Amino acid sequence: MRNFIPLAAALAGLAAWSASRPPEIPFTRHMIDGGASETCAVADIDGDGKPDIVSGEFWYQAPDWKPHRFRSLNYENYYIDNFSDLAVDVNGDGHVDIVSCSYFSKRLYWLENPGRGRGVWKEHDIDSGYSVEFAFLVDLNNDGKALEILPQHAPASSPLAWYELRGGRWVKHVVSDKSYGHGIGAGDINGDGRTDILTPQGWFEALPGGQWKWRPEYTFDKGVGFLFVRDVDGDGRNDIVTTHAHDYGFYWLGQQPDGQWTRNAIDESWSQAHAMTMVDLNSDGRMDFVTGKRYHAHNGRDPGGREPLGIYWYESIPSANPKRQLEWVRHTVDYGTRAGGGMQIPVVDLDGDGDLDFVVAGKSGLFLFENRTKGR
Repeated sequence: MRNFIPLAAALAGLAAWSASRPPEIPFTRHMIDGGASETCAVADIDGDGKPDIVSGEFWYQAPDWKPHRFRSLNYENYYIDNFSDLAVDVNGDGHVDIVSCSYFSKRLYWLENPGRGRGVWKEHDIDSGYSVEFAFLVDLNNDGKALEILPQHAPASSPLAWYELRGGRWVKHVVSDKSYGHGIGAGDINGDGRTDILTPQGWFEALPGGQWKWRPEYTFDKGVGFLFVRDVDGDGRNDIVTTHAHDYGFYWLGQQPDGQWTRNAIDESWSQAHAMTMVDLNSDGRMDFVTGKRYHAHNGRDPGGREPLGIYWYESIPSANPKRQLEWVRHTVDYGTRAGGGMQIPVVDLDGDGDLDFVVAGKSGLFLFENRTKGR
């Protein structure tokens, strides 16, 4: 394990810090399935008004999480060949469908919900020929709805592209004829109201008329996961928050007035934070980050790959130290069990009690973390 780095220096005065530490959120871990998978999603599959869970070959019916097999997936090189599940009603029939991606079979496709989740789910290709490490839904046509697919294609010779849903069909938009390494993200970097695309080697500025301008203003020398946009330090300029997906490190890049970026460590004590979700978990009006160590991301070959699993959430708070603007606080939800961060961490109120729960999945199983704040 490596040392925890809050931002720049060690915290001054452990007793003072302990007294001012923000409260923990009580979570209860539930194992939904002990079988292997890579990712998960939450959606109302059967239309009964209750959010269900999708992971691996099954969807799990709320509230008792009864499994229903709806597809078959390949198992290759110790991976389930399914690395993202995205819930969206593709054909507009009122039933939630699932968009999935595969690395080994090089496919991006969607599965059509036959209605209430029962029956045969028909597969429809969106694109093929490129390995897809992961994908997520973002608002790239700037209509206020996160319905566009942004995948991370591999290898570098693969195009950087996004896919827009129009009338039940996916329209491909190519941003660049090549990709820029392990990691992808989206957000409004320059505050012009348009969603930009982020890569590990720089960002593409969204211009009027659907054009893109490449800005190689920063670089990561190691593969990252999701790249999120947030004004971390409150200076009015949006910053970037990301993790090393196959090494140690959780960082934010501070955007400077001259267009330069300053890298700041949040936590370098654990590795393989492949998935992360930005969400206001404690309802204080500030965005937090939920993440966790992925189990055997490269089958144990990554740095720290055989160290204990952990699930964490992080919040930034104003610093009591006048020499620092903010502090990052790590909250440990789970440590040393079978639960890992996997490839995707959906955060949603699953039990309808008014607080946010979340789900993780990976080679070591599928787990629900129930927020007990409202149920204490």
